[in-house]
Amino acid sequence: MSKPSVTQSESSQFYRLVQEVTLRLVSARGVEIETAVDDCLAQLGKHFGVPSVSLGGISKTGELTPALRVWGELPTREKSLAMKPSPGPDMVARWRRDGSFIYSRLEDLDDLPQYQEHTKRMGAEAAVFWVYRDYGDHAEGIAISSPKPKTWPDDIVEQLGAIGEVLFNALHRRRAEIETERLQQFEHVVAEAASRFVQASPEHIDGYIYDTLGEICTCASADLGILLQWDRLDKSKMIVSHEWEANPSTKSRFRDTILADTYPWLVKQLQESKTIFISELSDFPHEAKAERKRCVEIGIQSLILVPIVATHGLNGYLALFTVSRSEFLLNRFVPQLGLIGNVIASAIEKKHADLALNQAYSEIERLNDHIKAENFTLREEIKVAFNANELIGTSHAFRTVLQQVKQVGPTGSTVLILGETGTGKGLIARTLHQQSSRRDRPLVTINCAALPSSLIESELFGHEKGAFTGAVEKKIGRFELADGGTIFLDEVGDLPLELQAKLLRVLQDYEFERLGSSVTRTVDTHVIAATNRDLDTLIEQGLFRVDLFYRLGVFPIRMPPLRERRSDIPLLAWFFIANLQARLGKTIKSISEQMMSALTEYEWPGNVRELRNIIERAMILSSNSSLDLDDFSSLRRKTKGTSTTGIDTQHSESLEDVQRAHILRVLEECDWRVRGKNGAAERLGLKRTTLQSRMKRLGIRRPLG
Repeated sequence: MSKPSVTQSESSQFYRLVQEVTLRLVSARGVEIETAVDDCLAQLGKHFGVPSVSLGGISKTGELTPALRVWGELPTREKSLAMKPSPGPDMVARWRRDGSFIYSRLEDLDDLPQYQEHTKRMGAEAAVFWVYRDYGDHAEGIAISSPKPKTWPDDIVEQLGAIGEVLFNALHRRRAEIETERLQQFEHVVAEAASRFVQASPEHIDGYIYDTLGEICTCASADLGILLQWDRLDKSKMIVSHEWEANPSTKSRFRDTILADTYPWLVKQLQESKTIFISELSDFPHEAKAERKRCVEIGIQSLILVPIVATHGLNGYLALFTVSRSEFLLNRFVPQLGLIGNVIASAIEKKHADLALNQAYSEIERLNDHIKAENFTLREEIKVAFNANELIGTSHAFRTVLQQVKQVGPTGSTVLILGETGTGKGLIARTLHQQSSRRDRPLVTINCAALPSSLIESELFGHEKGAFTGAVEKKIGRFELADGGTIFLDEVGDLPLELQAKLLRVLQDYEFERLGSSVTRTVDTHVIAATNRDLDTLIEQGLFRVDLFYRLGVFPIRMPPLRERRSDIPLLAWFFIANLQARLGKTIKSISEQMMSALTEYEWPGNVRELRNIIERAMILSSNSSLDLDDFSSLRRKTKGTSTTGIDTQHSESLEDVQRAHILRVLEECDWRVRGKNGAAERLGLKRTTLQSRMKRLGIRRPLG
C-alpha cells in the first residue's frame, strides 16, 4: 500500500492547528485546559481521518493504564482496561525503544502475536503511537487508530510529536493544579481531623476515624482506606480495626483480618516500620506471592501503606488502595498520610486513656458506694456483739446444732435456721459465715420484718437515682454488697409474697436488677435465712412460695428453745454476768439457789435474749455481789399500789411476776407509748411485736381514761 504524499497545504493546515492549540492552552486555566485538549483531539481525528484519538499510557508489563483524555469511538474505559490479552511487554519494549510504533494493517503485527490479538479485539486495524515520556514503570503518549487498514503520512510521527508536547505539557500543568488542590484539601482534612479528635469523647472516636478515612480517600482518589492496629490481646499481630469503602454496599474486604495469617511478606515490612508503595501489582517482589494473589482476588491495583506513630512508638498503619482500576495513587501524599495517621493514633491513645480513666472513676464510685453501704451495715452489725465463745451449752439439743453447723459451714450451701425469737439464730448465722471460705468477705444482715414492704426491695436489690419518690441518689442493695460474701435474711418468713419471686431468681440464677434499672447484675453470695414463723402454715395459707421454701431449705437447722435446754441456763447466766460486769461496773460472785431454781424452771418465751435481759436487769438492781430474787422482789414492791392493771402485785417469787412488774413500770414511765424512739419497746430492748405479745400473755392492759 503506497503512502500518500503530504501536500504543502495539509502541512500548513496542521501547524496552524498546533499554533491555535498552543495559544489557547497557554491562557487556559483549570477545567478550560481539559476542554481545550478535548477540542484539539477532535480536530486531530478529523485532520488524520481517524475515528479515535487518546492520550494515555501502558505499563512496562504491557498493561493499559487509564487514559488521560480520549476522543472518538473507543471501548469504554472499563472494557479497554479489562481487555484480554493486554498489549503485552514486547510491543511496549519496541515502542519505548523507538519512540513510536506504527502499523497499517494487522498483518504488520505477525511478529507480535499478543499485541496482534489485542488490537484485533479492540477493533484497531491500523494505529500510530508516539511516546511522550518514559517513566520506567510506564510510558505515556498519543495513540490514533483506525478500524480499517490505513496508510499513514510520512511525517505523522513528527506531527504527533509537535502537538503531543503541547497537549501533554498542558495536561501535566492541569494535573499539577489538581494535585496542588488535593494537597491543600488534604491539609485541610488534617487540620479539621486534629481539631475534631482533640474535642472528641471516647465514644465518638471510632465514628470520627471512619469519617476521616473517607475524607482522605476522596482527597487521594482512593477507593478503599483501612487502619491497621496492633492486636490488643496479642502484640505480635496487626489487625484491620477500621475500613472505609467508596461503595458502601460493598462487603468488607479486610475487617477483622489478621495479617500474619494472610500476608506474611507484608507483615515483615510492617514490623520494620517501612512505607510501602505499590503503583501496580508487578511492583510486588517475588517473595510477595500471597500478597499479589490476594490483591488480584480482591481487585486491588495500587496501594500505599504509611506507618503511624504515637507516644509509645509504632501504633499501626494507614493504608489506601485503588480497586478495579489502574489509576496510580500519588506517593506525594505519603507525608500527609503520615501526619493524619499520627493524629488518628494519638486520638486512639486518648480514647483508651479516657476509657481507662472513666473505668477508674466508675470503680472509685462503685467502691465509694460499697463503702457507704458497708459502713451502714457495719453500724448495724456492731449493735450485736459477736463472739465465738457465745456458743454456750452442753445439752444434747444444743450439741446437735453445733454438729450441724460444723458439717454445713465449710460447704457454702444455703441454710435455713428455724426457731423461736431469741434462740440465737443470728449467732448461728455468724458462726456459719466464720466457718466458710468467705469468712474474709462481708456478712450482710437484713431483717425482713423490720422494714416496710415498700422499702424491702430497695434494701435487698438497690435502686437508681430517681427510681421512685425519695430516691435522691443511687443505692447499692444488700445482695450487691454481699457479693463474694454472705447475706443473712433474718425473719425471711415475713418477706412480702411479691418479692419472693425476685429472691428465688437470685438464689437460682444469681441475677437481679436494681429498681429503676434494666441492667441485669450478677452476684456470688452465700445465702443464710432464718425465721421464727411456721413456714408450712404460711405455704398452706398462700403466703409463702413452696419453691422458695425448698430452695432455702437445702440444709435446715432447728434452734431449740431455752426450755428444751434447761441444763444450759446456769452456763448462760454466768456467761452473761461475766460479759456484763465490766460495762455495768458490778461484780457478781454468786447466784442464790432460789433464783437459779427459778431461772431453770421458767418457760422463757423470749429464750436466750430474754434470759440475758433479765440477768442484766438483776445486775443493775443488785446491791451486793450476790444475784438473787430479792432484787426483783424490791422492784415488785416499788410498783405495788401504782399498778393500774388490776393485777394483784402481792409478793411472788415467780419470774413472770417480776416481768409483769418491770414492764408495767417502764410503760408508765413512757406514758404507755410502746413504739418509736424512747418507747417502751426500745427501752426494754424488745421488738414492738414481741412486747405486745408479752403484754397480752401477762394480762397487761392500758388503763381506761
